Amino acid sequence: MKLWPWVMDLTIDPPERERPIHLWLPLFLLWPLLAIIALLGFAITIPVDVVLLLIARPYHHFTLLLYRCLELLAETRGFSVRVNSDRNVIAMTLY
Repeated sequence: MKLWPWVMDLTIDPPERERPIHLWLPLFLLWPLLAIIALLGFAITIPVDVVLLLIARPYHHFTLLLYRCLELLAETRGFSVRVNSDRNVIAMTLY
C-alpha cells in the first residue's frame, strides 16, 4: 500500500543569516481534507463514466484518471529538490 507524503522537510539557508531556517511541515494533517475531496471526486466521476459508457462515448475513464492522480501523489514520497541561487539555498524533501 502506498501512502501519501507525511512530512515536508524545508531548509532555507540565506547567506546573511548565521543559521539556516529549518522547517518540518506536517502534511499528514492535510490527509483528511484530501480524502474528502477524493471521495467527492469519485462520487462524481463514477456516475459520469457509467453514463458515458452507456451512451457509447469513446472516452469514459475519468475515475481512472482521478485514481492515477492519487497514485502519483503517493509516489512523491522521497522526492527531493535543492535550489542554489545567489541569494539563497533551498532544499525540500518529502517523507
